[in-house]
Amino acid sequence: MKNTYREMNIDGCPEIGRGAHGIVYRTAPDMLVKVYYEHVPLDSIQRERELARWAFVKGIPTAIPFDIVRIGERYGTVFEHLIAESPSAYIKRSPEHLEDFLKRSVALMKKVHAIEAAPGELPDMKQKHLGWMPRMRELLPAELYSKLSRIVDEVPECRRILHGDFHMNNILICGGELMLIDMDTLCTGDPIFELATIFVSYRQFPSIEPKTAHLLGIDVETAALICDRMFALDLCDADEETIREVKRRAQILGCMRVIDYMDRHPELPDQKKVIRRCVEDMTARLSEVP
Repeated sequence: MKNTYREMNIDGCPEIGRGAHGIVYRTAPDMLVKVYYEHVPLDSIQRERELARWAFVKGIPTAIPFDIVRIGERYGTVFEHLIAESPSAYIKRSPEHLEDFLKRSVALMKKVHAIEAAPGELPDMKQKHLGWMPRMRELLPAELYSKLSRIVDEVPECRRILHGDFHMNNILICGGELMLIDMDTLCTGDPIFELATIFVSYRQFPSIEPKTAHLLGIDVETAALICDRMFALDLCDADEETIREVKRRAQILGCMRVIDYMDRHPELPDQKKVIRRCVEDMTARLSEVP
């Protein structure tokens, strides 16, 4: 199997993006290569490729890889005729670019959420959260578990498409337009689940380990600012109390997802620390719920 894919060398190529499953490099002015981490299996890479095609047909701005290659012991996917810049580089070029990027990011997010999938086409995020409830029962006192159960149950059922990992390392700026990558996290559900991933990426993880903000190409303070501004832009017609309540629910739901991820990756060095902190934060937020 290893010899069926052509070899590619990325030595000296600049990194322009980093996600949960791999790193994107520029190998030529109009060519990008996403190099997957060693633990990502080939079938997952092939599935992401098919999901990118499916998303493009649905009207989601995304890049479709045309080839799978080998980079040492890892796999990669190649994107041609794609001149792209990372959001972190765009933001660093000028302070006013941050607000422009955030406004366009929220517009892109809303565009994705306006599209519906057919039943069973993509994983259902509410069903995933319901599946995590037995684990939450182990971690929370009965009173708080009851509040959590009510919060999950009250999330509306819907089939809106969600990216599922909406942060700046999964966005490229191509010809002045924003384009989503890492399509293997596509799912359906209420937009609160997307806001949960935003809260986790820009506030939850950086508050536990500051280097997670640096992996986005920003500092902890900027990450917090991005989170708050994206919530404000998305909920532009809501009052401050409503925004605070949505943030509270987003953090609770986001922590559930982080705990599930950490449970499935015991090899991660900060696994216990992250789970402990998420339980502490869920406890604090749930205690605020009437």
